[in-house]
Amino acid sequence: MKMYDKFLPLTVAKLLLSVLFLHCSYSASAASYSMAELSAQASAWLQQQLQQMEQSQLQAQLYPLDTRLADKSCDSQPEFSLVTPKLQRQNTVRIHCPDHNGWQLFVPLRMRQMLSAVVSNQKIPAGSYLTAEMLKTADIDVIQSRDQLVADPQQVLGARTKKALNAGQMLTQSDLCLVCKGDIVTIEGISSTLSVSTQATALQDGSFGDTVRLQNIQSQRIISAVVTAVKKAEIKL
Repeated sequence: MKMYDKFLPLTVAKLLLSVLFLHCSYSASAASYSMAELSAQASAWLQQQLQQMEQSQLQAQLYPLDTRLADKSCDSQPEFSLVTPKLQRQNTVRIHCPDHNGWQLFVPLRMRQMLSAVVSNQKIPAGSYLTAEMLKTADIDVIQSRDQLVADPQQVLGARTKKALNAGQMLTQSDLCLVCKGDIVTIEGISSTLSVSTQATALQDGSFGDTVRLQNIQSQRIISAVVTAVKKAEIKL
């Protein structure tokens, strides 16, 4: 027997022990997560995202994972993302374990963006002229609204509805004409040193910010002006 032969079993044993130790250390590094823990982490991650977006009006309601499901193990930190990056009412948080044989879970959520806006206080027929009794302000979910909302009832008193409105329905600028075809409109001409006003007949409907055609009552000249309020428009001199 050679001298080094008697050391061979000891060397192999040490090697096996080293491999076993590394395997145990690797296995011990894998963290186990309950469904309740993953739901809580998803909620904390989502709140952080909303803070970074500086959307203080946004509210998120998560529907937690089923706690009856078995715990999940992951060697790495679970990663979180929104399935649909676009801001919308229904969405889902994706929880992903990036291990080689990783896993993923999905947590449904509902988003709301609450703002104070003008809503109808009653059912209002199309073609009605708005009065204070018809309107009120309320906190409403506007997350998917694409139209310009009405924030102050005083801004639209005397405006005419272009369509019927249900009780509690939020008002948008597209629902109203502040200057309506046939209305007598006050036009203000403004320059850096001068401000004059005159009367004109509206030749088309317009809401706030729209450019409309009007006919000057005195000169009969056709002009274009920007709607600034109910029965008011403005031109730059």
